[in-house]
Amino acid sequence: STGDEENVSTTINNQFDRISLGLLPSSEGGWSTAISCLRRSTGGWLHVHGNVPTIERQYWAHWICRSLARIAAEKRHGATNYNDWVAVCTHVEKVKSFAPKVDHVVADIFVGPRDSPKTPLKGDSCLTTGVVDSSGKF
Repeated sequence: STGDEENVSTTINNQFDRISLGLLPSSEGGWSTAISCLRRSTGGWLHVHGNVPTIERQYWAHWICRSLARIAAEKRHGATNYNDWVAVCTHVEKVKSFAPKVDHVVADIFVGPRDSPKTPLKGDSCLTTGVVDSSGKF
């Protein structure tokens, strides 16, 4: 029931720095809970799996980052715990072919405070979401 889910997520909130979201074809239903479970002070890494058309991989990574940043912003609710959080994808890896022209992939995404020592952002980027390319540029 919904009450049970709320109780479970409350007991594990603010405890993790790495969460694997491996449910296929999409783990989207668990993203909000996963963000709640990341440490407020440092954030952490979400390893988001999905089945994605091969030619849409880059778009998918951007879409996930925008979605995760939006979820973190919605969690603010007047509190400072999620202020200035970012969502940054540093890598998308093909796990295996799922179907013709569709791949099972995993995206490594940092979600947390912009000033966290764990953030992959370098410099004074004012963006809150995006993908880091292979040269390290955001």
